[in-house]
Amino acid sequence: MSVSLSRRSLLVGAASLSVAPFAVAPARAGVDPAAVFGDPDVPVLGNPHGDVAVVVWFDYQCPFCKKVEPILNEVVRKDGKVALLLKDWPIFGEMSTQAARAVWSARRQNRLSALHDRLMAVKGRPDQARLDAEIAASGLDRARLDADVASDTAAFDALVARNGAQAEAFGFPGTPAFVIGSFVFPGVLDAGGFEQAIADARKKH
Repeated sequence: MSVSLSRRSLLVGAASLSVAPFAVAPARAGVDPAAVFGDPDVPVLGNPHGDVAVVVWFDYQCPFCKKVEPILNEVVRKDGKVALLLKDWPIFGEMSTQAARAVWSARRQNRLSALHDRLMAVKGRPDQARLDAEIAASGLDRARLDADVASDTAAFDALVARNGAQAEAFGFPGTPAFVIGSFVFPGVLDAGGFEQAIADARKKH
C-alpha cells in the first residue's frame, strides 16, 4: 500500500466536509502513522496498493457501523484506488469479540471478507446462534476455524489492544471512526463526505 504519512501530518478533519455529524475531537500526540497504516495483522480490503488509505475502527454489533458499511464499500468500489483497513475494536461486549475472532481467523481459509460482509449485513446484534449460522453460510470449515481461533488467540488479543490504544489516542468516542489519509473523523460520514475526504487526502499525498 503506497501511503506515507508523518506523525505531525495526522490531522483531525471535518471542516472540508459539507456534513459533519459528530464533533471533531482534538488531535492526540503519540500516534505512530506506521502503526495506523502498516500493521501487517490488519485486514485490507479494496485495493491493497491504493494511493489512499481509509482506516475504519468498527464493531460487529455497532448499528452505525452497519449503516455506513454499504455506503463506504460502494465509495471504495467506485474509486478503485482506495485501501480499506479494518480495525477491530470490539467495545459492545463478548459477542463482538467472538465475531471479530471468527472473522480474523477466517483469513486462514481465505473467507475473511465473506464472513465480514455477512456479519455486517445482520440486522441488530448477532447472538451465538446467528454467528454460527453466518459462519456456516460463509463456506468455512468449522472445525478448522475453531482450531484457528484457538491458536490465534494471543495474536488477536494483541491486535485488538493495538487498535484500541490507537482509538483512545485519537480520542474516538466510539464506533465507527475513521482515518482517511491524514485526516481523522470520529463519527459517521455519508457518501459525499467519504468522497471529499478521499479527494482531500489525495491532494495531501
